[in-house]
Amino acid sequence: AVAGPSKPGEATVKEESPFSPSRVKIEEMHKVGPSGRGLNADPQTERSSKGKKPVTSGNDGPSLVELSGYNSKRQEFDPEYDNDAEQLLAEMEFKDADSEEERDIKLRVLRIYSKRLDERKRRKDFILERNLLYPNPFEKDLSPEERELCRRYDVFMRFHSKEDHEDLLQTVISEHRTLKRIQDLKEARAAGCRTSAEADRYLELKRGREAEEASRRAKEGGHAGASSQGGANVFMASESLRKDSNSNSRPSGQASSSHVNDLYIMGFNETQLLSEAEKRLCCEIRLAPPLYLRMQEVMSREIFSGNVNNKADAHHLFKIEPSKIDRVYDMLVKKGLAPP
Repeated sequence: AVAGPSKPGEATVKEESPFSPSRVKIEEMHKVGPSGRGLNADPQTERSSKGKKPVTSGNDGPSLVELSGYNSKRQEFDPEYDNDAEQLLAEMEFKDADSEEERDIKLRVLRIYSKRLDERKRRKDFILERNLLYPNPFEKDLSPEERELCRRYDVFMRFHSKEDHEDLLQTVISEHRTLKRIQDLKEARAAGCRTSAEADRYLELKRGREAEEASRRAKEGGHAGASSQGGANVFMASESLRKDSNSNSRPSGQASSSHVNDLYIMGFNETQLLSEAEKRLCCEIRLAPPLYLRMQEVMSREIFSGNVNNKADAHHLFKIEPSKIDRVYDMLVKKGLAPP
């Protein structure tokens, strides 16, 4: 009801301004709880500010914590391991009218459910104790090939302690790198390298060639994909790359113009000692110039000694493919240094 005009002698209640100090103080007391946090604060805002997950870059994608559905505050997974275990008890009820056999069956179901819960807890504790929800610092500086190798040994993690498993991974990675280094050195030795410095230079040039070839293929593939013909152009680009690689291996003047083949021999000082025909030969059979010159020297010495009279006699002198030995022998025949 609307109050009329006040009569004389009645106490008038003065309307208080909404911005008066006393009213503001009372409203603040209602808004602020005992912990000093606003009671009317937006819960969504608080969750986003306090329970905020670490932001990952768009390239990294969702983290393993997000993919696993783990809630760090509740220390639970959603869904849990064996998430249907509770369905055993969903409609089970103990009644006074149950027979002894029915009661035993229900107790057995409870024991089975308890074991399933124990297994769920064991797996969750194992994940949290081993910190499997986050990237392993040991794998931070590993190559993709080495990380894939570590994944193969994850199955043995349950049989080792955390320290023992890390020692195992370090040993496996060390062995892998040693074997890879031995394989690279064997390849460099087959290419004619005799010192560690020459091998490192050869491997560096090889990696550079592979990177350049990969970038060239990616660039040509990208141009083909951007054209209006779509997938047909991609197929034609791959076909042209295959034809180019085949044409580079043909024994003709085309091989000397191949940029990839030039890169194969340009890293050796001995290249300047070869003729154009010899350079093409080294490119075609993938033979390093130092090894080619060494093979010529050994063959010439054996020919002059009378120990080598044909191609077959030279096969036992070198531990490489006989076809390459035959090509080098043919070059000596062209020079007039070997019998045909």
